[in-house]
Amino acid sequence: MYNNDEKISASEINKYCYCEYSWYYSRLYGKKRIQQKSKKRNYNFKPNYDIDSNFKRGIDFHNNFLYKRKLAFIVKSFILIISILLILGVFKLCGIL
Repeated sequence: MYNNDEKISASEINKYCYCEYSWYYSRLYGKKRIQQKSKKRNYNFKPNYDIDSNFKRGIDFHNNFLYKRKLAFIVKSFILIISILLILGVFKLCGIL
């Protein structure tokens, strides 16, 4: 590898979490060589996706995830409260309380 350091910094971990391929190639070849190669390429192409629709899909996904998480929390809380009330009722019937 180009970068033989065994230590990995926090920024490198962040880069890896963002895109593991980018992190790997920057460690393998170095930033300068990658920039030189990218200048030689022609990046005048139009992607076949709409950025806004992907952004909206991401927002919808996160909102849906948060809704499900809140709903699960409410259901678990409700079950916990009902369980506690039932246990207290059983204790009262048995004369413990």
